Formats: sequence, structure tokens, C-alpha cells
Amino acid sequence: MSLFGALNVGNSGMSANQVAMETSGNNIANANTPGYSRQQVSMTEQPAFYEPGIGSVGTGVDVTGIHRVVDDFVRTQARDANSKYQYYQEKSDKLGQLQDILNEPSSNGIVKQLSTLTTAWNTLADDPELGTAKSSVVEDASSFADTVKEMAGNISDLGDNITSTLAKNALDFNSDVKQLQTLNQQIYNLTSVGQTPNDLLDQRDATLKNLSTIADVTTSVDNYGRVSLKLGDQTILNGDTRNTLSVVTANVDGTATIAKDGDTVDGQQQVSSNYPANTILLTQTGDDDQVNYSQVTIDSGTVGGLETAAGEVTQRLQELNNFATTIAKTINMVYTNGQSSTSGFFEIGNDASSYASKMTVNAALAADPDKLTAGASGASGDNSVATAIVNLSTQKFDYPVTDSQLNSYNKTTMAFETSASGKTYSDAFNNIVTKNAISKQQADNLATAQNSVLSQLNNQDQTVSGVSVNEEITNVIAYQRGFEANARVISVISDMLDTLINKTGV
Repeated sequence: MSLFGALNVGNSGMSANQVAMETSGNNIANANTPGYSRQQVSMTEQPAFYEPGIGSVGTGVDVTGIHRVVDDFVRTQARDANSKYQYYQEKSDKLGQLQDILNEPSSNGIVKQLSTLTTAWNTLADDPELGTAKSSVVEDASSFADTVKEMAGNISDLGDNITSTLAKNALDFNSDVKQLQTLNQQIYNLTSVGQTPNDLLDQRDATLKNLSTIADVTTSVDNYGRVSLKLGDQTILNGDTRNTLSVVTANVDGTATIAKDGDTVDGQQQVSSNYPANTILLTQTGDDDQVNYSQVTIDSGTVGGLETAAGEVTQRLQELNNFATTIAKTINMVYTNGQSSTSGFFEIGNDASSYASKMTVNAALAADPDKLTAGASGASGDNSVATAIVNLSTQKFDYPVTDSQLNSYNKTTMAFETSASGKTYSDAFNNIVTKNAISKQQADNLATAQNSVLSQLNNQDQTVSGVSVNEEITNVIAYQRGFEANARVISVISDMLDTLINKTGV
């Protein structure tokens, strides 16, 4: 090898160490940048030069690339764990809000008010003509009915909030998928010409992490770094194909209102369908702009948690309605001595699905409590109605009370047949509270466990891909020494060339 060849060796060494130093400097600069993956320079020796009588002589070093240091398997596992954690966390959050609405146990909750109302009826039974006792019954019954109405309204509002949050999540999901499609094209444009788009790959992984927060997407990556997405077995993104998520916000008499692509302002559409509210729909738009909807199952992520919570909130609201139905109808039957179950003492309207939200004390009684009847005969001192209503508090009913049990009312005894599988008023409401509490506790426990798994996976990812400033500083020093050593080689060869050219007369 000539001295000029040796000069090229030193030059390649300087260039390689310079690139490596710049890469370490970039790592240090981005040590606290969210989503940044540590980068590393790949070096390989240049093809050796064969010199007869000597053998292979090295010709220097080449930088073959700068690649991200990542463990794709760990990142996939972390995304799955994140999706499951978000599911339980979101479910717990919404059921926690429902728990606050149910307000039990408390000193002013439904159970306490039931006890207070029973005590008021008992006081009236002791003195059927006492005006203050009648006023207490009407006042306590009005407070109870108002609490039930307010609770039904708050639970309904919570359901509406979940629906709007679902639509917002679908909107965010669709936006991230669109961004990922753009990144796919940018990544392809660079990798197809031999470049490594590290920054774009970091953005791709960050977008996938955001998506895993919303739903349990499965991914596959082609040789160019482009990602395809699926929800279950349904395609979300694959090449030029991009489908979206929509949300059913309401369904009335077989007509579903759909927030297309999660847009609740300009994207509202009405479709003849039996999809219930809060159903997530895969939305495919054909070349002819024909929109096709199909239900998609999402078991994780905030969308999955919201869907599950929405189902439980709807169920608790129905149970509250059944609870109010049974109380109102059984008390009305006793108060009217079998004449009516939907009016008399409590008024609940004509829509069985909204008895709880319409529950009020009879307007005439509310205006003039002295009109309250304590006995069936109306005679002075008759306390039969008040006594029979007090007895209702310990009797077991179905929820909602069945027509057969209502029809079992005996005008003589002023009592119903007891349901073998029924519950008392207080037990029925406590059962609603307990169901929600158990479900929330399970979500809390699973969220805690899943968060522990997620933390471990994130730590593993950081161990591989995170920037250690101390390690990078050590690398910078090593590359600096390498740069200086190669510069010294070039300096020595330069001196040798100077001697050869200017001092030997060659």
C-alpha cells in the first residue's frame, strides 16, 4: 500500500469517528425527548488490499448505517399491556363516578331515606289524625322521590358522557391511523432508496403507542417498515386501504344515530339498524362513496373500557328503574287498596322505561298533606293503610314487581304474597350498589396488576432504547480519542510525504 493509501485509511477512521461522535451527541441532546430511541453507528472494515509477498492489507473503515436500538418484541408486549391497563383504568373511572352517584353507604342516601319514610308512616300509624305526621310522610316521600329522580338523571347523564367520550376516542383513533398512513408512505420513500428513517420510525412507534391506548390493535411490519393494523380480524390499515371507527350514539325504535368517524357535529347519520347505543362500528367507504358499517369487537384500551362501563351503567339505570317501579306500585296498591298501581300516592307516568325519572308524590297530597289517608275506611282513627305500608318495608318483592304479585294483593289483609326469590326495598337497592362496587373493585385490582406489568415492560424498553447519558459521554470520549489518533496518523503520513517529496529530491 502506498502512503496515499495509508492516508485514506486515516481519513476513513476520522470520518467514521466523527459520525459516531455526532450520533452520540444527538443521543445526548434527545435524552429527554419522548419517544426517542437511542441510535448507534454500524461500522465495518473496508475490503482489504492484497499485496503480493505480504498478504492482506487493511484499507480502513466504512460507516454502513445508523440504526435505532430497539427491541420490537418488548415494544409489542408493552403496547398490549398498555391497552389492557387503559381498559381497566377507564372502566374503574366510570364505575367510580357511578359509585358516587349511588351514594351508599351514607347518612342521606336512598337506604337512609327509605328508613326515614318508613318511620314517618309508622308515626302516622300511631296517630292517624296527626297533621304533622301527615306532613312528615309527604315531605319524606317527596325527598325520596326527588333523590330517585335526580339519581336516574345523573346516571343517564353519565351514560351520555360515556357516549360522547367514545365518539371522541374514535375520532382520535381515526386521526392517528391517518397519521400512520402518512408515515408509512414517508418511511417507504426513504427505505426504498436505501436510507434508514430513524426519526420517522420513532414517530411510527409513538403513534402505535397512542393507538394501543385507545384500542387493542394488532400490527404487522413489512420489509420497508410500513405497518398494517387490525382490530380482531378486521382490517384498519393495509397499504392504501384505510378504514375508520364510528360510534352509535342512540337507537330509537330501530333507527340508529351514528357519529360517522366519531364526528358528533357534522358526521351524524341515521340508519335503520338494531345496533344499540355505544356500539363501535367499522366504517368502510367504497369508491362510489357508499358507506358500509359492521360491528367491531374491542376488548381493550379506553374504547373497550368505555363500552363495558356503558353496559354496566345502562344495567344499573334499569335496575334503579325497576327498584322505583316496585316501590311506587306496591305502595300505590296499598294506598288505593288495590285500585291503582301507577298512581295514588306516587305518580310515575305511563312509560315503564322512565318510572324512576318521573317519580313524584301525588300533586294533591304534596299541596295539602292533610288529604293523606291513613286508613282504608277513612274513619277517624283508622290506621290500616299506614300500618300496611310500614309492613311493606320488610316484605320481599321482585324487581320490577310482577303483575302476578300485584294481583296477589288482598284487600282484606292489605298485603301481597311474598316472592320466594325477592328482596326487601333496602336489600334491592343495596344489591345495585354492591354489584357496582364489586365490578369497580375488580377493575381496580386488575388495573393495578396490569400497571405493574406495563411498568416492567417500559423499564425493559428503556433499558434497550433509552439514552444513558453516562454511557454516551464515555462513547464520546472514545470516539474523540479515535478521531485524534486517526488525525495523528494523517499528520505522520503527511510528514512522511513531505520528507519523501521535498527532502529526497524525488
